[in-house]
Amino acid sequence: MVDNNISCDIVTYNILIDAHCKEGMIYKAVDIVDTMGKQGIEPNIVTYNIFIDAYCKEGMVSKAIETIDTMRKQGIEPNVITYNILVYAYFNKAMVTEAEDIVDTMIKQGIEPDVVTYNAIINGHCLQNQIGKAKRVFSLMIEKGCAPDILSYNIMINGYCKSKRLDEAMELFHQIAQNGPIPDTVTYNTLMQGMCQFGRVIAACELFKTMLASGPVPNLVTCLILLDGLCTRGKLEAALELFRAMQNSRLKLNVASYNILIDGLCKAGNIEVGKELFHKLSVNGLKPNVYTYAIMINGFCRDGMPDEAYQLFRSMEDNDCLPDRFCYNVMIQGFLRNGYTLKATQLLSEMVGKGFSANLCTATLILDLILRSNDSILV
Repeated sequence: MVDNNISCDIVTYNILIDAHCKEGMIYKAVDIVDTMGKQGIEPNIVTYNIFIDAYCKEGMVSKAIETIDTMRKQGIEPNVITYNILVYAYFNKAMVTEAEDIVDTMIKQGIEPDVVTYNAIINGHCLQNQIGKAKRVFSLMIEKGCAPDILSYNIMINGYCKSKRLDEAMELFHQIAQNGPIPDTVTYNTLMQGMCQFGRVIAACELFKTMLASGPVPNLVTCLILLDGLCTRGKLEAALELFRAMQNSRLKLNVASYNILIDGLCKAGNIEVGKELFHKLSVNGLKPNVYTYAIMINGFCRDGMPDEAYQLFRSMEDNDCLPDRFCYNVMIQGFLRNGYTLKATQLLSEMVGKGFSANLCTATLILDLILRSNDSILV
């Protein structure tokens, strides 16, 4: 544009500044403001809000406040977007009083809180596990004539689920169906996650069916939540059925999808099926990660096959997947539980040599072994 003598206006510069700030290049964005000044173009409220948001996201709230002071000296007053940025920043830093002071200031300035402001306050209270306060703000929002959007409902539903108030979350979900915005994938995912965490997998399955019938299209996260819930509760037939449906759908399965099912199968003693699924990973163009190997190693050891587990453990390096602290601990625990004391000791020395340390479970098993050895000597 410059080379072709096309004038750059404030919109052009704001786009450039915003792009740099989103990449964390705030100081380069400041240089762009200097270039603007040389062109006789002054920053506007959008420019300042971009910087305030960037500083807040970098945890530099004091710098954001300085920017507001600079803005005011230029005769530009903060708008609702400016205040919303600060409210979110303070709540995210658990500075509740400061966030509430910002809201009071904005109201005194004659700026009414909008849905973004209310969402920030509700989310802040939920983060502090103050679901009662969040509920009061949600009700106040409606009283003030500010209609909650789907994000408002999602924040409240998530807050209820995290506070183990699943029935209230479901009640709010039914309210959306009556007079609220259309539930989105996040709404369903949040509820299903809450249900699965509290063992209500059948209810999660019913909600999944509702979603398929009349809701938004489930995404990979939706399926993984349900898959994990089914595996955790030992409902492996249903889990396998869901997994096959996922394979036949347009969803692009990742390693996490396989890990959940392999883990469920191994814990249920279906090591051969888990092993088969493990080998299918590479066939489907995926690569096992450290967690995948740890699941299989643990599965073999649980089934009394420490030699197979060790063989898999040693194959990791050949497959460009170096064992980490977690894998070493799983293998050592497997050896100890299967009476392979010497191999466990040797592997423990190797692990320490690589800079890894024993976790609590490994340390407990070693201590038990030492105590048993001392008891046998005394006898």
